[in-house]
Amino acid sequence: MVIAVINEKGGSGKSTLAINLSSKFKQERKDVILIDSDPQRSIEHFLNFRDENLELPFNSLSKLGDTLAKEIKNLQEKYDVVVIDTGGRDSKEMRQALIISNIVIVPIVPSALDISVFEKMVDIIEEAKIINESLIPLIVISRASPNPFLEKKIAQLQEYLAKKNLKDFILAKSIIFEREAFKNAIFEGKTITEIGDSKAKKDFLNFFKELNSILEENNESKSI
Repeated sequence: MVIAVINEKGGSGKSTLAINLSSKFKQERKDVILIDSDPQRSIEHFLNFRDENLELPFNSLSKLGDTLAKEIKNLQEKYDVVVIDTGGRDSKEMRQALIISNIVIVPIVPSALDISVFEKMVDIIEEAKIINESLIPLIVISRASPNPFLEKKIAQLQEYLAKKNLKDFILAKSIIFEREAFKNAIFEGKTITEIGDSKAKKDFLNFFKELNSILEENNESKSI
């Protein structure tokens, strides 16, 4: 299983999501590796924050350039799950990740600027699906404000995405809110499931459960 986390717009929470997904899959006793294809090396920075006495939450590899897809094909033979964290821009790495992945997760922040960039992301993903026909695009609302006075922004984004009627795109029912616990965990070199109970942890686990359901349904449909 290859999972890419992409968005041309930076600041959508891609790296945080990729880190937590990789860690959770490992906790589920999966052989998992996280590929850092972001030139900013966000994953490397996260691991540098981690206490050297703690076991690594996942295997990781930094990979940039034209051979990313080839590298992932090799890794698929060794790992149950390959997660790819891409940079916040349209790049060779992002497009190769789309061609090789089973599912692509697009975290989108409920803001006008993020929505305008998302329009291009749809075009890029639809182009990739011409080659990778079985690719599953999953949109998740990310870094949403938990302020109840700003709930309207989330509703507006959900309405916008529903009206787009994007063929083959799935909009996650779960929402990942902007929580301090995510930031605190990263600066401690820990994943959200390694810290105490929090609303952030609940948000993430809800999304992880939904992701697993989507993956299971896809596997069942292929077996029919």
